[in-house]
Amino acid sequence: MVSYGNMRLTRLRTKRGTVVRVITRSLCSGNDSDHWKNVLYYWFSPGAEKKWFHGGAQVDEEIRQKFSSLVEKAVQGELKEWETEPKPSLALIILTDQFTRSIFRNSAKAFSGDTRAREIARKFIDGKTHNHLEFHFAERGFIYLPFEHSESKEDQELSVSLMSKLAEDFKGTQHEEMAKGYIEFATRHKEVIDKFGRYPQRNKSLGRENTPAEEEFLNNIPDRYK
Repeated sequence: MVSYGNMRLTRLRTKRGTVVRVITRSLCSGNDSDHWKNVLYYWFSPGAEKKWFHGGAQVDEEIRQKFSSLVEKAVQGELKEWETEPKPSLALIILTDQFTRSIFRNSAKAFSGDTRAREIARKFIDGKTHNHLEFHFAERGFIYLPFEHSESKEDQELSVSLMSKLAEDFKGTQHEEMAKGYIEFATRHKEVIDKFGRYPQRNKSLGRENTPAEEEFLNNIPDRYK
């Protein structure tokens, strides 16, 4: 068998001993190039917002069954061809920043895609090849979330700035109230990083020891951080 990209030239021998050549398409390679559409449809189709922040175990399992193989590839640095276009790049962010948290919940691997998610998100913010301003409200929110999930103070500042810009752009629309919520949520995340330099809620999953201040915080988490 000889492979040419995602096309394969396979030599088959018939019962009469004749060798024939059949060109076939690699299902793995061919499907991967289109799977980003499935990711975006699943995450942004009408009614999908119920899955975003309060999906629960059922949604976690659904994501695991549908997308675990793609998530593994994304975390391992594969699917690079998706990074060349904006829409597939958004799908990569969903795989590495959202689906990882569902599939690997309460484990260190839940955060294994964060670095790649931020790298891709920066392409949108830089605006050289991908422009975040060309996307609709929900998509922009998820492009910005990798910075909110970061334990870098600089990323936290960027997160609040981006969410504020989002709210400004959609003021007076049906998304106005949700946008205000996004700013508040981003601000809460920034407050935690400003205080501790990391998310204490992740310490157990990442095998980190709590400081006394973090222990107090975790034992008495204010409602605004729940």
